[in-house]
Amino acid sequence: MFALGITIIGLMPHIFSGTLGQLTAARVTLVDAVAGLVFVFVWQYCFSLLSLYDKFATIPSRTAAMLQGISILMILVMTYCRFMHPSVLTWRALGNTMLALICYETLRITLSAYLLDWIAARDPRRAVILGSGRRAGKAWRAIRIRYRSSIQLLGFVDDREPGEMSPDVASRYLGGLDDLSSLLLREVVDLILIAMPIKSCYPLMQRAVHIAESAGVRVLYLDDIYATRKQNVDPQLTIFRELAPDQERYLTFLAAKRVVDVVGAAIGLVILSPLFLCLAIGVKATSSGPVFFCQERYGYRRRRFKMIKFRSMVHNAEMLLPDLEHANEATGPIFKMRNDPRVTRFGRLIRSTSLDELPQLWNVLTGDMSLVGPRPMSVRDVSLFDEAALMRRFSVRPGMTGLWQVSGRSEVGFDEWVRMDNRYIDGWSLGLDLKILARTVGTVIKRSGAI
Repeated sequence: MFALGITIIGLMPHIFSGTLGQLTAARVTLVDAVAGLVFVFVWQYCFSLLSLYDKFATIPSRTAAMLQGISILMILVMTYCRFMHPSVLTWRALGNTMLALICYETLRITLSAYLLDWIAARDPRRAVILGSGRRAGKAWRAIRIRYRSSIQLLGFVDDREPGEMSPDVASRYLGGLDDLSSLLLREVVDLILIAMPIKSCYPLMQRAVHIAESAGVRVLYLDDIYATRKQNVDPQLTIFRELAPDQERYLTFLAAKRVVDVVGAAIGLVILSPLFLCLAIGVKATSSGPVFFCQERYGYRRRRFKMIKFRSMVHNAEMLLPDLEHANEATGPIFKMRNDPRVTRFGRLIRSTSLDELPQLWNVLTGDMSLVGPRPMSVRDVSLFDEAALMRRFSVRPGMTGLWQVSGRSEVGFDEWVRMDNRYIDGWSLGLDLKILARTVGTVIKRSGAI
């Protein structure tokens, strides 16, 4: 966008007059560059203010918004050219500029709409509606009409009897509020959509919000639920508005975190490739079986993925696990055994130095993991969870390292591990990530808590 703004403003004297050689040889002055930057910000702000990028806007409203915005931008261009480049202020130049803006915005809107729908359809958010009355029906209609590609409805939760509900709602009844915790344990739920009258159901809503937020499930409200409060509207999201201002800022932070992950993982894979080769030879030379151990783990939003490690155990280690359950030294749903007979001699070395974890840089690069975050847990461990609050760890992307890894690892009990993960989720920042990464280096060198 910045380059396009500079092109329109700075190179305008050469775009509509002169030869191609003159265009490529043209220089952009500092004034033109600043004007281009201002043009870009005005462009973005103008169209956002006019709701051009609202994916639920109708074609006529988008057309009107586009024409209004382009008219404002053309006034800006004409004013700048009038004082800085009067020689290019011709009807031909203005017509071409307007045509370019219209074509660009039309293409951008069309491609972004199809792209976003395609991405959402690949992994729709799984939702539960709290309520079963008129508002719940409105929320369900919105899902079927507006969000059909991005939200998948699991059903309805309400304390009313199914016989009091409409047949289509009753057929998708999942239980009462007392069943919500167990539902979040056994089902993958991304959203709780609140669709109840606030005056008569406020205590019920508060209980549901507490259960959902303790499990890391996002809570959204129907758009008219606080309509009677006018200016004192609760600053929560609605199912008709994708982002609130605080969420936009949070997503900006997440984007920055993702950039750090991609750059860090790519650099790590390149620099450590010779070490990878040596470790692969060591694994293969000291035991039979594959070099890598791939295990299904739960990641962000409880989606499963294959986590990669250098194999440190015998090739049939998972088949032998049931015979060792009685020797588990850890509390809670996890399995830890200091002298695990399945670990090979070379495997014990790479486990104590955490070198077996390095292939997870590939998981970071592909987006299944982050450099810093709660550790991804195995299917076996998650199946033993006994409370919905433990699911909160899946509200963020799992990491190669985290507070648990730099605070004792296996020497820390499961309950303290959970508290550390929740503390990281509550206080996450890029600065905290960098501190954890720095502490990880010292932890690995000292071999603290590794078994």
